[in-house]
Amino acid sequence: MPTLILKQKITKGYDHWLAAFDGAEGLRNSKYGIKTIYRGQDVNDNDTIHVVMYTPNMDVIQEHMENEAELIASAGGDTDPETMSMSIASD
Repeated sequence: MPTLILKQKITKGYDHWLAAFDGAEGLRNSKYGIKTIYRGQDVNDNDTIHVVMYTPNMDVIQEHMENEAELIASAGGDTDPETMSMSIASD
């Protein structure tokens, strides 16, 4: 199972993003099999978040991002690909 390490800009503040992200944990887990290991705010940039999660495969992440694009945007995730970095690590 790949481990995904994300860094992304947010546009609606950390508290708003955190409530939305945590509120969607059940959806990510039950519908996509994605499990969050860590989520937090960058200590040097209040508008940047870091997330580490397990995913069954990269196709699932792509499906999640496409199907839940409205949810991600409403949470304040910046949709500009230039503001996000993604690294994939093995188990």
